[in-house]
Amino acid sequence: MNKSAVEKIVENGVRFLSELFPQKTYLYFPLLSAFIVWAVRRNREWKEKILSWKVWLHPGFVEAKPDEFILDFFKRSQALNKAYQDEIKKAKIKSLRMAFGRLYPILGLEDPFLSALFAQELESGDYRKIVKDFEERVSRAKKDIESMKREKRLLEGLNTLADEVLSLHLDLISQANLRKILADLVKKHIKK
Repeated sequence: MNKSAVEKIVENGVRFLSELFPQKTYLYFPLLSAFIVWAVRRNREWKEKILSWKVWLHPGFVEAKPDEFILDFFKRSQALNKAYQDEIKKAKIKSLRMAFGRLYPILGLEDPFLSALFAQELESGDYRKIVKDFEERVSRAKKDIESMKREKRLLEGLNTLADEVLSLHLDLISQANLRKILADLVKKHIKK
């Protein structure tokens, strides 16, 4: 992987997003991460996913998961098992279901936008903070992106960046490694 090429793409992305969202730097990493991960996956529907909220906000199939599935989700992960050990032991399904609705799209479905939006909490293993802040942070991001939805430049700019990303053949790098590289690069370019 050519890190300087990725850095150039991220730099262009940060510059582009700073024109569209000058006061919304918290969105740069999630937006860049989401479209790069989706581009790497060669998912042709990335535009719809970025602008749709069906995955980000409690899709019906997440809410309809049986209790056993939810308990298994928390038990399988050592970190989640530790963070929610009291709820698991006492089978507090209502509490686990609420946490599941916020954590499953990030940890189970690996939604790149949400993973980037909560990158600090994921890195520190603060799953309870994700659950606590989920609605407010996602709502704020949704509102900020919704305000730009009709802005033709947003999709044009993301298309250009996605084409650049596809030319780098990043499909061999894991999503976690890509997210770490992107986070470091975005932070570096935001501080400039």
